[in-house]
Amino acid sequence: MSFNFTFFSILVLGILAVSLLYTWYLTRQQKVVEGELDSKIEKPVQQHAYLRNPIFLSYGVFFALVLLIILFVAFNIFR
Repeated sequence: MSFNFTFFSILVLGILAVSLLYTWYLTRQQKVVEGELDSKIEKPVQQHAYLRNPIFLSYGVFFALVLLIILFVAFNIFR
């Protein structure tokens, strides 16, 4: 195996592990909602609704990784 393949494999596994642990941590933090469907939104989330939203964060990371993969393949093909 080449160094690049090994490096990117380890990087991807690390990102997956951090994502899994972060998701597990967030789900453990959630409180059971008693009688209400909506709960109070914290002040930092209200101020930065898009930056603190994990869905938008996931999309941003995904597209950044796709761009890096495209650039990596393009540089290796046209070398």
